[in-house]
Parts: sequence; structure tokens; C-alpha cells
Amino acid sequence: MLTGTISTAKWCAFAGLILVVLVSVPGPGGRRIQAPAASELQAILDVCIDHDDEAPLHNAALLVESPGLKFKGAAGLADGVGEPMTAEHKYKIASIGKTFTATVALQLVEEGRLGLDDSLGMFFAASPFVELDTLQIYEGVPVGRGVTVGQLLGHTSGLGCYMGGDPRFIEYVVANPETRWSPAMMMDKYFEYHLNRKPTFPPGEGWEYTDTGYLLLALIIEEVTGNALHEEYRERICEPLGLTNTYLEFYEKPRGEAPLSHAYYGGLDINDNVNTSFDWGGGGIVSTLEELNTFYRALLAGRLFENQATLDTMLAGTEYEERWNYGFGIKRMIINGRAFYGHPGAYSCDAYYCPEEDVSVVLTINQMDSKDRKENLRGAAVDLVLPRED
Repeated sequence: MLTGTISTAKWCAFAGLILVVLVSVPGPGGRRIQAPAASELQAILDVCIDHDDEAPLHNAALLVESPGLKFKGAAGLADGVGEPMTAEHKYKIASIGKTFTATVALQLVEEGRLGLDDSLGMFFAASPFVELDTLQIYEGVPVGRGVTVGQLLGHTSGLGCYMGGDPRFIEYVVANPETRWSPAMMMDKYFEYHLNRKPTFPPGEGWEYTDTGYLLLALIIEEVTGNALHEEYRERICEPLGLTNTYLEFYEKPRGEAPLSHAYYGGLDINDNVNTSFDWGGGGIVSTLEELNTFYRALLAGRLFENQATLDTMLAGTEYEERWNYGFGIKRMIINGRAFYGHPGAYSCDAYYCPEEDVSVVLTINQMDSKDRKENLRGAAVDLVLPRED
């Protein structure tokens, strides 16, 4: 059931639309899954839109694919003013991009050019802005040199987060919209806000999400390959999979003909007022519903690795509560009793795929201050396809 800021009138209209017969079709394992009418899926999108909320939802887009069903739909205004949102619009995917970065890193591991146990001391000894001796201080002891590539991938390094570890970072970003960020500038803020002295655990002895790890991973990828990060994305992922609308925003020219929808932070239009080049290796990619669906389906089918063992390593992760765990740049969520793999993004976007049932759900509502509305949309979409298992 959807909750949040939905009006009574909207909910009544929505409830009336979903009272239709659901067709049941066989899933991959012989189990029956539901094939809802397109009108039901469109209804849960339409009910999301609220232009007048303090954190308005100006646009939303959803893709659902399962045996016997392929739905793509959109609602609202892409720019919050007059441009209709479509299912083909590009959007900022934020931390969903971590799966791209992790995929490239693991491909390099397969090639023998990188090791999961390689330490930061192997890559940044001569770096002018990654100060290894002060990178991570735990209880007065420098421990940054010993952080490994595997710990960066799995968020077990203990490194503070340059983006979310201190509110001054986002305040600075919003106050300086013309700033074109570089990795050196990101690390400068990390040290300026003394995040190097605020780790919550020594490397390998806990789990905490940190964008700093993926900033360092991106730097390592560039060091190992001699290429820019976006070139590695394109050569290793985008071109093999035919992702013609996917690109690293601000670091390369926009790709594809589809227009870019606007994302919001409360009432602030991020596209017009924020330079999001600070996301980079942790979430600076722009893509589409269709191309993220293609990416995760190919990834989970093993098409982006030479060996099944590499994918198994990527998916194995650190348990967090009972509903999900985090592997290497990918999250496993238990939704209605099934295991979905993918990643969320800060602009309230999701991309998840369930190999067992061959079901994927990709969506965006383009609002950072989502008040759980993204989870409501995702849950409603999955409920329409896969019945809950108690």
C-alpha cells in the first residue's frame, strides 16, 4: 500500500484502478507470477506525483519486466514546469553507479591487474592529495595504508564519507553551484572536515557505507588502466551492452538523444542549481530505465565477467539486518520473500533484478527528500507482480 503525502482522492482513484483481474503466468521455476494490466502499474506512478509538496514529486518513471510482462511508464513533468516525463528520459542514477565501478574493478581483478587484497599503499605512495599516513586515524593510530581494494568495494574499510560524513559538504556544494569538482578537491574536503579522524572501526572490522571508498576505487582504476574512468565504463560496459544513453556526467559529453529529467533536493532543482561532478566514481552516471535493466540483467547472467566465481564474489556480502546484505558494489534485498540484486540511488531511484523469478524493477522519482515514497512505489510494483510469501 502506498502511504505518505497521497491525498484521499488520489488514493481512491488508485484503489479503483487496481481492482482488475490479474493474469497468472509461469515463472522460471514453474511458480505462478502475476501479470498485472498496464493500467495498474501506470496508476501507482500517477498517484506519486505531487507538485505542491515541500519536497515535490514532479516526475516518476517505472520499468517492470517479468515473464509475460514488459511495462515502461512515466508520470508528471520532467522539468517540473511543462515538459512531460517519459519512460525514455535519462536521469541521474547516483549510487547505482557504484555497481558500474565495482564491475570494472572486478574485471581488472580477473585480468590479474588488480587484487582484492592489494592495499592503498600500493597505489597512492606518491599521490599529492591522498595522504596515506593521515588518511585514516583510528584511536590515534594511522591505519589507512592497510585498507584493501576488497574493503573499498564492500564498505568495510572504516573510512569516513566525504559526501555524507559532515553536513558542511552538501552546504558547500549547494552554495557553490559553479564548482567543477576534481578528485583532489573531494579529498581536500575529506581532510578539511577531519573525516580522516572519525572512522567508526579499523579496516575490515565493520561495515559502514562510504563514498570515499568509491572515490579511491575510481582513482585506482585510472592508475591501473591509464585511462579516464568514463573511458573504462564505456569500453567495458556501455559499448558491449549497447548502452547508448549512459555516460559519466560532467566528465564526458552527454550521449544519446533522450532528454535529461530534473532531480530535486526538497524544492531545489538540482539540474539547474548544483554541479554534481562530486559524485564521480560513487554515483555520477546518467542512464535510463531500459539501459539499467539491460545492465543488471547482463551482470547477473554473468555476461560481464569471464568466470562465474567473480560474480559469486561480487554477490557475497556483509549481512545487514535480516532483509539485505551488501556485496561488492551491489545490494541483495529480500522483497516479498525473493532475493533481488541491485542498488539504490540518492535521487530516490532503484534498479533491482531477481534472477530466480526473472523479474526486474527499475524506477526513479527524482527527489532526494523522498520520505519513503520511493520504497512505497517499489513495494507496490513488486506486489503487483510477485505475491508476498509469509
